[in-house]
Order: sequence, then structure tokens, then C-alpha cells
Amino acid sequence: MSTRDPDPRGWVVLATDTGVGKTVVSCALARMLIDNDLLPRVRKPVETGCEVHDGERQPADGIALRKAAGGRESLETVCPIRYLTPVAAPEAARREGETLQFKHDLAPILDRALADLSTEERVIIESAGGLLSPLADDALNVRLAEYTGLPTILVTPDRLGTLSSTLSAVESLDRRGIRLDAIILNRRPQDPSDTDSPDNHASLTEWLPRLVSHSPPVLRFYSDAAALAALIRQS
Repeated sequence: MSTRDPDPRGWVVLATDTGVGKTVVSCALARMLIDNDLLPRVRKPVETGCEVHDGERQPADGIALRKAAGGRESLETVCPIRYLTPVAAPEAARREGETLQFKHDLAPILDRALADLSTEERVIIESAGGLLSPLADDALNVRLAEYTGLPTILVTPDRLGTLSSTLSAVESLDRRGIRLDAIILNRRPQDPSDTDSPDNHASLTEWLPRLVSHSPPVLRFYSDAAALAALIRQS
């Protein structure tokens, strides 16, 4: 169960796997907030696979999030923990001679993100990898939602094979008592779009009510923010 009471003033963006479009969706959500006269606080607490430019580790996702949010906060605030190795965060930390603990390293970042929110502000916290991928030595990515009490958005690729991973993720969130506001089906450039592609939207819409008592909406997402408008109006 969540450490905090559920708070609609933002979302944790989770995914069924890595590379399915969390940052694209998070950036679109930030821009939509701005378009609706709201102020996004974006966070990518930890990012791996960073490149070095001018002696600094540059987090590509963190940079994109900061830009989408209008550059209101420093990159250090948006993405404070950065590793070069492109693997799960705790393994990257170990390879680079560090340890990564949720309570010590990540909880303070989340506490600051949620502190002193104005009525116009919304928080967007993007995970690092799939929702059950390791985030720290002692936590999975889903811990971001458990700790903050924020509702979640689940991003999944709109391709063959996505049904099992998506339904498994939904059941996992439901068992943990984590509120799921929406499932975003993201058609990536590498995903086929021919007539033989599965209708994941119809299948998920059919199966979700059979698996969980609260069936979240399934939204198609094609690299724009239009499908997220309903979430903004509810926030």
C-alpha cells in the first residue's frame, strides 16, 4: 500500500519495460499541463546510460523533461542521480563504485518534489525501466508510487506481445493498492502498423474489467499530448 494518502496532484509514469516511451509521454504530459495553465514539476530521480559532455554527465531523458516543463528548475533538480553504464540503476551504481539505497538516496528527492506544492503545480515522476525493474539496491521502480502516494500512468508499446506484460503490470499495481489513472498505448516508430497488427486497445478494454475492479482507461498515444487531455481535466 502507499506510504502517503493518494494525491491527485501529479503522476508517477511507469512502464511495462524499458524503451517503451516513458519520456515521450512524460514530456507530452508536461506540455499539456502548461497549455492548461498548470506548472509541471518534472523528476527523473535516476538515469543510466548518460553521456559525458564538457566534463558533465548529461541525462538525455532528464534534459528532455526539463525542456518540456519550460526549464523552470535546474537539471540537477530534475535528474540528480546519473550513471554512465546503460543497465539497471543499482547495477550501474555498483559498477561505478557506489551504492544506491531508496531511503538514503531516493526518498529525499521525492520528498523535495512533493514539498510546498502550490495549487497550480503538478508533479510528474518518471521511473527508470519497467515497473518491476530494480530502482535501487532495496527497491523496484514501483516503489516510486508506493512511497509518494501519487496515482500512476502505465506506458506500454502498441505492438504484438504487449497484452501479457500490460495485464501483468495492471494486476501487480492492483495487488499493491496503487491507483492507475490510465494505460497509454504508445506506437513507436519501430512498431509495425500494418493491417495484421493486433488491436491491443480493444483487447485491453475487454480484459481489464475481468481482472481488476477499477478498470483504467486505455488511451492510444501517437507522439502528441491530445490523448492525455482527460487526465489533465481530472487533476
